[in-house]
Parts: sequence; structure tokens; C-alpha cells
Amino acid sequence: MSFALGVSDFSAGEGIYPAELLLALAERLGYDHLAAWDTGLHGFPKLREELAWRMENRAEAVARAAASAGPPSALEPFTPESPPLRLLLGARFPWKGRSFGALPCSRDGYASLCRLLTDRAHDNGDVAFRVGDGSLPSDCAILAEDLAGLELLLKEGVYGLLLGSARNAAACAKALAARLPVVAPQVLRFRTPEGLDLHRLKRAIHTQGTVTRTEPMWDPRDAAVPKREWESRFPAAEPAVARATEALRERICGWDLAWGSWVSAGPLGIDPGEFDAVLSQRVRAGVVERFGAFNGALESRLAHELDLIRAKGFAAYFLLVEDLVKALRHEGLPTRICGRGSGAASLVSYALRLSNVDPVATNLMFERFLTKERVDPPDMDIDFAWDERDRVIQAVFDRYGRARVAMVANHVFFKPRSALRAVAMAHGRPDAELKSMAKRIEGWGWADAERKDLPALMKRTSDRKSSAAETEVWQRIQAQATRLVGHFHQLSVHPGGTVVTPGPLWEHAPFQPAPAKEGVSVTAWDKDGVEAYGLVKIDLLGNRSLAVIRDAYAVLGDAVPRDPGTHSRNDPETQALLAKGDSIGVFYVESPATRQLQQRVKKGDFETLVIHSSLIRPAAYHWVDRYVKRVRGEEAYEPSHPVFANLLSESFGVLIYQEDVIKVGVELAGWSHFEADQLRKLLGKPDCARKLPKFEARFREGCAAQGVPTAVVDEAWDMIRTFRGYSFCKPHSASYAQVSFESAWVKAHHPAVFFASVITNQGGFYPAVAYLGDARRHRLTVLGPDANRSRWAFRAEGEQGLRVGLMQVKGARRADVEALIAERDAGGPFASLEDLLQRVDLSIPTVEALASAGAFDLWAPDGNRARLAWARLGGVPPGVRPRPTDLFDRADLELELMSLTLELHPAALYRVRKGGGPDRAEAAVKAGRKLRFWALVVAEKTVLTEGGEPMQFVTLEDETGLVEAVAFPDTFRKRRRPYRVGEVLPVQGRATRQDGLVVLELEG
Repeated sequence: MSFALGVSDFSAGEGIYPAELLLALAERLGYDHLAAWDTGLHGFPKLREELAWRMENRAEAVARAAASAGPPSALEPFTPESPPLRLLLGARFPWKGRSFGALPCSRDGYASLCRLLTDRAHDNGDVAFRVGDGSLPSDCAILAEDLAGLELLLKEGVYGLLLGSARNAAACAKALAARLPVVAPQVLRFRTPEGLDLHRLKRAIHTQGTVTRTEPMWDPRDAAVPKREWESRFPAAEPAVARATEALRERICGWDLAWGSWVSAGPLGIDPGEFDAVLSQRVRAGVVERFGAFNGALESRLAHELDLIRAKGFAAYFLLVEDLVKALRHEGLPTRICGRGSGAASLVSYALRLSNVDPVATNLMFERFLTKERVDPPDMDIDFAWDERDRVIQAVFDRYGRARVAMVANHVFFKPRSALRAVAMAHGRPDAELKSMAKRIEGWGWADAERKDLPALMKRTSDRKSSAAETEVWQRIQAQATRLVGHFHQLSVHPGGTVVTPGPLWEHAPFQPAPAKEGVSVTAWDKDGVEAYGLVKIDLLGNRSLAVIRDAYAVLGDAVPRDPGTHSRNDPETQALLAKGDSIGVFYVESPATRQLQQRVKKGDFETLVIHSSLIRPAAYHWVDRYVKRVRGEEAYEPSHPVFANLLSESFGVLIYQEDVIKVGVELAGWSHFEADQLRKLLGKPDCARKLPKFEARFREGCAAQGVPTAVVDEAWDMIRTFRGYSFCKPHSASYAQVSFESAWVKAHHPAVFFASVITNQGGFYPAVAYLGDARRHRLTVLGPDANRSRWAFRAEGEQGLRVGLMQVKGARRADVEALIAERDAGGPFASLEDLLQRVDLSIPTVEALASAGAFDLWAPDGNRARLAWARLGGVPPGVRPRPTDLFDRADLELELMSLTLELHPAALYRVRKGGGPDRAEAAVKAGRKLRFWALVVAEKTVLTEGGEPMQFVTLEDETGLVEAVAFPDTFRKRRRPYRVGEVLPVQGRATRQDGLVVLELEG
């Protein structure tokens, strides 16, 4: 009984098989043991996940194997009765100039391999992350890929084996003659010439070369063959090799890697035996501090949570998170936090001040966070102000040690657009052609590319007909790109996922320098792999609105309520602002879709905002309409089943939160919380489309067994499907709604401070010019940059003035601006431009930029900014007459240098400069009118119709107001490219009234 070594697409620049196909190939070739043989362990969790799915869905795997692995006559039959495949561990790595691989023979051997992979990854990185001396792993079978490598091992005193293959048959014969050990498990790299071609392509992409000039790593002799055929060939057929290979298999099969046991560090300074007692003591003190005293409901809830936390051994995790937040606060790092995600459903979190929303009063479901059946570790998300997050993460590395901490990786896979570009570059297509194609695809590509219609796209979008040769080239490029979609591409860094282990992290998983992020390491595994193994992840994330509130509160000082969270939720002005959708700039509820939902429902209370924060998701538009009609009493709500009445009464029978999916699965289908949670998790995964039908069948079977009518099952499943892609749990939405209210309170009562803080922190849905437009609609006066009044940031001047910050001026160097402000603070205002230039040594680009943007206008009574720009050079040369700067010239300069205008709206400027557009946006309130006007695009969203055609929602603005617009597929197609934020253009369309709101239906 021999085994095979499998190379997956996680071997960057080599492998061609995603996990599903590699496992299918191994089974079809007749193997029941497969060892991962990638460059590193990046893909091992994915192989495990796919194997588990295949074992659970054997019949489906049989059908997919037949379809994906090639002609059945060439391969072994694979049936539901075939022996289950066992997955083994292994990895390849370079060492002293040669290529080797290791197969761990024990848990200690696995840890030793992880340590070596970590060391190898840091050879060219930060030496502070080195965790060993680079020696080969112990208690592993070390395989050399050539005879020179085996001889190197012998010279180093390391016992090794030569990995035999058809390609190195002569070396195997020589090694056998010298009585050196040779093994010959087949390495599954590719099977067909097309597979070798894909390897060549991936090699070219990885090395940033071209297919014709890049040497492949493999050749036709490496093609995989059925097990029986492989074992009949030399060297696998040699008796000594066969015996050594079988002995190797037995050696590496004698252990299993523990998978799914939670691994979580505890806080510094507390004995592990005291974790439960310390947590209970701190939480009880926190409950008294939060609520004043215990009552029956609090006591019962807390006892339930602590019992489960104790049973799961999870006290260390809560104390670790608390330790991180407290320790960092002592260093003055996190000024504000927002605990969110499922962890905010916990009373323990609230008592420890890791979350800000009372889970009892808000009716948050603790089981969304932790259940008896849960096998993967729950995680907690903590938001910090965006400009503090990197320092927070670095502080975690410093506090717990670099050998124990790593951020979580993201595994990036090829998508249609990235695959098409990568393949085109590998075929040496000119950069100009790539840019041209990118523009065409931006408006179409991901829809048309997935329909494999790129040549037709080229003909539709090109100004000239594509030549036959050009079309043929792009047809080949697109065919290869289509095959590449879904393959592993590269690593990136999770926005904030961080793991801290009790001992060295390499005892559990390898880690490496984070790409494009200095001073940080990253796990080889992504979020799913980390969680599947059992590493407990803490998400330390950045949130710009926390900085917005922080900065606004700093300006307002004593004007901030003592309990801003509770005060803002109950504040009538804040609720009124949210009820009318006046929420541009307000965290999380400023998108056009959310503002429109608020306007339709006309409710601004906290509970409604929590619902709306979760209801706005891509696939839920059908149920949004039904929810609105039921809320307004336009559609009578009669629950079709008692479950809907009991569980979904506050949302009028519409599934809103992830918990609703779990509740309906439990109540209608009779599932356990764990089983229902598996469906919830699947809905957010990339492979949902492939696996969801199996869950649907199980759901329907469970409902049938419970006697649920088919119509009710159809209704429930129709709502469950809307959770695909992304959705939120109620604790997450409630936590965010809390931030929304605090943000909205500032806007309602101190709009100048609000807009200054929003624009300075560059957060939100809209560009700065759109926020200034909304500021003017709130009767604020926008004041231009001023050398004597502006600071780097935007700031409020009184209650009605908003001063543009010098940060907005392109070309003004920050060091120069900070020097200017420092001198002004120390020596007082500048008397003249000459005084400024004598006191501050500014660079020429900074002077020119500030002058053109209007920062020196106080010394130019004639308004001539061009004259000021010469000041740094000693004044205007004799005979030179700088062009005067009139109102329109100033607007041109402001738009160029600051992406905003002060006196003229960009739409008005273009209307005057280019003519046309007799109407204004405000005329859209009169439905039925056909309008033509110049407008600034301040927001857009491109979506696909149910038929797969792209269309676009667009928010337009001129000096009279905002109007929401839609470009249906016909209009979108005629435009040949999407509307883009920041562009000013003439638009035309007919204003229609939909559900009380005016929408402009754009015409091409």
C-alpha cells in the first residue's frame, strides 16, 4: 500500500490543482493516502476542509470526480465504496542551495518543520522574527529531490532519502548501487499536456516573465499516471525502493495532528489555574459598575455565560482581550474602542467594557457567540480609531513577543479581472493594450468575462473592429484566464485578525513576514484555516468614525453629554435627523440605500437603526420592499407560521440577522444550534454556491419531518438565500448603531465640528466635495485655506464656519505646512506674504500650491493668485503679466489642487464653461419631468440584474441638491463605461417617484 505526494495550487508559480481537484485526482489514480507536498503548508487547511466535505458527500464527490479528472477509461473507478482518502502532512523547502521536503513522523516533527519553514521565510526578512538556527527539522523524513541533495545531507550528518522519479532514474540507479536509500511515492503535479501548459503559464506569472521566455520547473516525464502503472515503472518497481516507500508510509502514518483543539494564550501576570476565578470576580464587579446592582435576569444570564465559558476553557481569551485593551490604554493608545461581532452578545464582554451595548436590554443572543456544540473558536472584533490601529497591533507584538504573535493572512484567489490581466501580461501584451482592455472591462468585464464572451466585448466596445488575429489572441488569453479563476494567487494581510499563543506560534503553524507591512508577521493560513486548527483569533480593526467622534469630542469638551451613548440614542434631534435620512457622514448609515430606507420608513429610533444596518445587503432588496410595506401598514402582516410570529415579530417576519438563520434552522428544521450555525457560516464563504444545495436539501428534509408546509419552507429558504456573500449578526449591528448615534448626535447639534472631523479623517462613503455640499445644505459657510487661520486638518470656526485644512492642497508638503503652523503659533499671525516667506523656509512647490489654492488670498485684494505664486521667486519678472484669476479661474484651480470648489459648485463651473444643461437637480422633486443638467457624481454602485447584466445606481449633485439616479442595463451598455465618483458630466433622464422617493432614470 503506497502513497502519493500532491502539489496543489498553493505552491505559487507551480501547482495547477485547487484542493478539490487534487483530492479527486488522487482518488481517481487509485490512492488512499496523499501527503501534501507544497512549498510550505499554506494549503493544508484547505485540503483538510475539502476532504471532510468529500467524505460527508460521497455520492456528489463521485460525480464531480468523473467530470473533473478526465476520461474514466484512463483512471481508476471511484465509487462511494472506494476507500476513504487519508491526508498526510508534508512540505517542500530550499536548504543550502538545494531543494528538499519533509514528512513529519510525530507532533514534535510537525512543530520542528513549522519552525524551519518560519526560519526560511524570514531569511530575507526581519531577523527579529527568526525562531531557530535554520537546521533541518527533527523527527521528519527528509527527502532530497536530487542526488546532490542527498549527498549534502550525508555530508551534514543527516539521514535522508532520495525521492525517485522517471526524471532522475539514472541518479536512483546510482544511489541504489551505493546502497543509499531511495523512495518513490508518485508526485502528482499534472496529468495532461494542458496541465503542463497551465504550469508554464503560472510560472511565467509568478516570475513576472512571459510564457515564451520562462523555463518551466516540470517536464512531460512528471505527468501523473494511475497508481498501478506508476508501481510498474522504475524506480517504484525496484523491490528495495518499494520496501523503503512502504516503510516510509508506515512511519509517517503513525500519528495525527490534533485539529480543532482551542489554542489561546492567557493574559500576562495571572496563573492559568486562576483564570476562571479572576474572570468571574472581574465580571461581577463590572456588572455592578454598569448596572448598579444585580437582579434576577442579570444573575441568570451571567451564570449561564460563565458556566459555558468555564466548560469551554475560554476564560483565558476574555482575560487576554481585556489585558490587551487595558495595557494599551495605559500607553495612551486606544482612545475609543467598539467591541462588535458576535462577542458583543456577551454580558461578560459588556461587563469587562470590551463592548458598548447592553446585551440584555438589546436582546442579544449569547449562543451566536458560544454554544456547547461549537468546535471552532469564536472570535471577538475590537475596533480602534483608524490612525491608532497599527500602533495597537505593534504593541501586541511588543507585549507578548514576536515568537507568540502573528496577524492572520488572507488568501487571495484569481478573479476574472485579475486573471485576465495576469495572463495577458504573461503573453507579453503591451501595457497600453492592457490599460485599454481594463477600461473596457471596468464597465462590463466581470459579467461578460464570466460568460466567456470577451471577443464579443471587444467588438462592442472598440472604436474599430478587432482584427481576426487580435481576436484569436484574446480568445486564447481569455480561455486561459477562465481556467485560472479560483486558483490561489498570493497572500495579503487580514485587516486586523491577530493570534497570540501560549508558547511559540511555530509549535502550531508556520508564519512569515507580512507582505507590504513592516515589523509584522503573518500566519501561512487564512482565517478559516486558523479557526479550523483552533488558533483563537482576535480582530483588532481600524474604524475611521471612532476617530471622527474622538476628534469631535475633543473640540467640544464639556459640551459632550456625560453618557453620550445613552444620551444620543434618546435625543429627539438625533432621532429626527436619522428618520429623514439626513445621515451623510454618519457612520454606517450614510450610503444612498440606507438613507433611502430611513426615508421610506421615517423612523429614527435605535432599534429601527439596528434592523436597517443589517437589512441593507446585496440580495435582500425583495424583502426590503416587503418589510417597508409592512412597517408602514400598507401590507397586512399575517405570519405564515408561528415560528415567524415568535422569532421575527420585531422585523415583521423578515429574516434580518444571522441569528435569524440559526433560529429558523433550529425551530423549523429541528437542527441543533451547531448545525444551524454551519449553514450561517457557509453563506459567507466563496464556495457557498457549490455546497448550499446540500444544506437546502437537509433543511427541507428537516422541515418536512417537523410537518412544516412547503409554502412556509419556500418562504424561509428564499429569505435565507439573501444572506449569501455577507450579512451581520445583531450584536454587530447594535454595536455599529451605537457608533452611528454618537456620530449623528454631533451632526445634529454641532455640524461644523462634525464635517470638519469627517473630512479630516477621510472616512465615509463620499468624497470631500460631497461633504462640503452637505455642509452648505446645513447652512454652514465653507471657508477657504488661509495661511493665518488654517491648520493641517479641517476645523470649525464658530458654529457656522468650516475652514478647509491645508491637508487638502495637493502639492503642499506636510513638513512645510507643519513648519508654517509652528511658526505662526510661536510668533503670531503673518503680517504679509513677505513676512511669511522670511519667517518660514517653504519649498517652491508648497508656495505655488498654497498660492493657487487661495491660502494667500488675504494678501491679494485684487484676487490675483497667479501674482502671488511668483513671490517665492522674488516677484513677477519685468514684462510678464500673470493671467488674472477670476471666479471661474479660481474654481478651476481649486478643483485641480483640492478636488473641491469654494464659491462655484463644480457642476456650475462646467455648465458655464461648456454650456448646456438648462435644468437643476432640485427640479427632480417634480416626478415625470425629463431633465438635462450638469452634475457631480458623488457615489455609485454597480450591480448585476438577475439575468447577469450590469446596471448602476448613481448619486448626483449640483449646487441645488442631491438626486438619486439609476442607469438600467440598456443605458449602462450605451455608455460603454460606468459613472465614476468625482467626475462632472452632463446627464439626462426622467424623474420618477418610487415609493415616495424621487429617482432619476438616466438615459444614454
